[in-house]
This record gives sequence, structure tokens and C-alpha cells, in this order.
Amino acid sequence: MPEPIIRLEHVEKAYNSQGKLLKVFEDLNLEVYRGELLAIFGPTGCGKTTLLNLIAGFDKPQAGKIYVKNVEIGSLPESRLADFRRKHVGVVFQTDNLVPDMTVFENVELPLVFAGVGRAERHRRVEEALKAFWISSYADRKVSTLSVGERRMVSLARAVVTDPEILLLDEPTDFLDALTVDLMISSLKGRLMRGKTLVATTHRGRLVRVAERVVRLKKRLP
Repeated sequence: MPEPIIRLEHVEKAYNSQGKLLKVFEDLNLEVYRGELLAIFGPTGCGKTTLLNLIAGFDKPQAGKIYVKNVEIGSLPESRLADFRRKHVGVVFQTDNLVPDMTVFENVELPLVFAGVGRAERHRRVEEALKAFWISSYADRKVSTLSVGERRMVSLARAVVTDPEILLLDEPTDFLDALTVDLMISSLKGRLMRGKTLVATTHRGRLVRVAERVVRLKKRLP
């Protein structure tokens, strides 16, 4: 059995919604194995994004523990958690969070600038990431001129340019045409992503069909 790189033990998560406690997870246990592509499948509102936020440390459980690379992330102070995430975890949100007035190249390069990577190495990595996600020809275009699908590919390139071991993708195929989805899946299964652990939420079957494993979440009824 491969080694789990992500482990959730007896996790409980609830939100206060208009004075009522909305339970999302009760006693959730999950292991994600090193190097696998895991699809989290389920309808809107079933907790897919919450699960990714818990794994990334953006959200905290009310009970239970979450381990990433054998580190119990709930015990880390915010500064150390942010540093840990920057080194080991790439995240692609449903909204792209790109800088619209910067070029594609500049957006993908940005995490490397913050990490203090030298100029020559930055350019090498950015060019490799752009090529891997089929967007080399867009390098000098402003992000504001791109389509939704093109922006999604830029977000993916930016997430992997720092070479994280874990990539968390929130509905990466949402609002994309079939050709763009196929290109994205090809990139996620390609050389640059080999050996990485991918956790992707989805409510569409195309990503489910190529995943090594699927976890199905059900929407809680009020």
C-alpha cells in the first residue's frame, strides 16, 4: 500500500448559518496516497470546497486532526502554516485570483519572485509550466484578454511552477468546453505532474473517469 501523504482523522466541521449549526462533516476519515489523482465527486453544497480548504489549512475543523506530509497542520501557527503551504501545496481556486493587468508570464512567475528564485531559473520554470499547459503562445498577453478556459490553464501553470508535491484543484473543469477539459486532463497526467498528488473536486464525469480513485460526497438535507 502506498504511503498516505494526506490523512484526515475523525474530522468534524460545521458552520453557523443564520443562528443554526450547519454540519458539513461528522467523523470524516480519509487517506490520500502519494502520487495519486483523487477525484472528490458530488453535487453543489456537499462540502467539496470545504474539504479542500481543510486540507490546505485555510479552514479549521471543530474536532479531529489533519496531517499533510505527517505534519498535523492544525497545530501550526499561521505564519508556519503559510510557509508550509507555500513549499508543499499548490491550490487552484474556483475563482482564478490572477492579476488582470499583468501578462500571463508575469502571473505565473509571481510565486517564484516571492520565493526569491533567481531570474534565469524563474524563466526556465515559467516556460516549462506554460508549455505543459498549452499556453506558451499567451505569455505576453494580459490576463484580462483571456477566456475563462485560458485563465484556468494560467492558474494551473502558476500553481505548479513552484513544484509542489500536492496540488488541490477546486472544480477545475467547471465552465470549460470539452476540448479545454481534455487538454487540462492531458496536462495533469503529463510529465510535469508525474509523482505529484492531485486532489480535484468535480461534479462532472470526465475528470472522474481518469482519476485513480473517487470519493463520493452526498449533500446533507436541511
